Amino acid sequence: MARPTPKENLVDFGPLPAHVNSLLQEGVGCHRSDPARARALFRHAIEISPSSLPAYRCLLKLQNQQREFDDALAVAMEGLAEAAHQARVGQDWRTWTLAEVGDDKRRSVPQRFLLLFLKAMAFIELRRGNTEISRNLVAQLKVLDPEDGCGHSVISAMLDDVDDDAETETD
Repeated sequence: MARPTPKENLVDFGPLPAHVNSLLQEGVGCHRSDPARARALFRHAIEISPSSLPAYRCLLKLQNQQREFDDALAVAMEGLAEAAHQARVGQDWRTWTLAEVGDDKRRSVPQRFLLLFLKAMAFIELRRGNTEISRNLVAQLKVLDPEDGCGHSVISAMLDDVDDDAETETD
C-alpha cells in the first residue's frame, strides 16, 4: 500500500507521467536520510522515462551534494543531451545561439533545462578544480542567458573568488 504524501511537501516538477513524478517525490523525500535509495529512485525514473528532464536534475543534485562530482557531471551531460534533443538544437553547447535557446520570457521547458544543465556543469567543473572549463561554460551562459535567469552569476562570483585567492597566493 502506497503511503499518501502531504500535498504541501510536493515539489512541482511540471508535467510528468504520474509514476515518474511519484519516484521523484519519494526520492526528494528521502535524499537526506537515505541517499542510496534516493539515487536508485532517481536512476529508475531516468531508466523508465529518459525524456523526463527533472529526473536528471534530481540525480545530479544528489550526486553533487554527496560530492560524487564525476558521476554528477556524467548525469548533467546526459540530461544536457536529452534537453538538446528536445529543444532541437545541436549537441555541442559551444555552438548554441541566443535565438536557439530563446529569451527568458519565451523559453520552452527543454530550453530552460539546457541552461540549468550548463550551469550545473559549470558548478561541477569548478568543484572538480577545472576552473578553465567552468569559465568557458559561464561565458557561454552569459551569451545564452544575458538576463541571468538561471543564476550563472553565482558561479561567476565563485570563479572570481578563485581568482582572488590565486592572486593572494602569488603576492
